[in-house]
Amino acid sequence: MSRDYQHIVADFLGVPANQLGDRALISGLIVAAASAAGMNASGVPTMHERKAGGLTAALLHDDCHITVHAVPERELLLVDVLTPRALNASRAVDVFARRLTARQVHRDARDRA
Repeated sequence: MSRDYQHIVADFLGVPANQLGDRALISGLIVAAASAAGMNASGVPTMHERKAGGLTAALLHDDCHITVHAVPERELLLVDVLTPRALNASRAVDVFARRLTARQVHRDARDRA
């Protein structure tokens, strides 16, 4: 059976709350991450402000997506990237790793059917 998709989830721990509440920063990172992965996203991420602060955001495109949940009160950013094998999900996560000042980053990469 061929594995046609890459799926990476990443937990960014110890991210300053001001970064996690910055709507422009998170939106820009998602767009930059999509570009780095090779997604031809035609639009801006859908953004939703959490009641407790922070954001939930998603960028959907054909057979792929990038979603994030920014939780300032826990200094936590959860990132989920799914791409076809022809693209590079890891590059998308790398964009967040370079731009955010996280104390730790945990990644879990899986192949999907």
